[in-house]
Amino acid sequence: MSATLTPETVLPPDDPYELESLNALLPKLSPHIRKGLTAFIDALSKGEAVRIEPVSTMLTTSQAAEILNVSRMTLVKLLDDGRIPYQQPSVHRQVCLADVLAYKDERSRKRANYLEDSMQQADEDDLLLLDIDTYTTSLKHAKRQSLS
Repeated sequence: MSATLTPETVLPPDDPYELESLNALLPKLSPHIRKGLTAFIDALSKGEAVRIEPVSTMLTTSQAAEILNVSRMTLVKLLDDGRIPYQQPSVHRQVCLADVLAYKDERSRKRANYLEDSMQQADEDDLLLLDIDTYTTSLKHAKRQSLS
């Protein structure tokens, strides 16, 4: 069962006397915050683990790598290649959260486009009627040709 957070939803406070202030607060929250609370409540109601922590707008390379789900060394290569901007006010590099999220969105768009193009090409070449091994081999061959 999924809980839905609406301005009328009352979260149980530790102190029952805080109910009035909570009811007054919920309608004043921005839609983004209500959406975040909805996701939080949904995850908890499904028994999923939830982590809430403040995130600075400037991240360490380890924090940025965790957001992108890559190793720190892979992130450093992305920084060195100029694919994500960074600052180095001292010995350690700092990466802006907005730049990390922009890179992540672009990477997701590129992956989705590649998948869509691959599926379209496979359909045109009647590869979708083939078994998965033949399809994978054909896809790798087509990728090599496109990189040449």
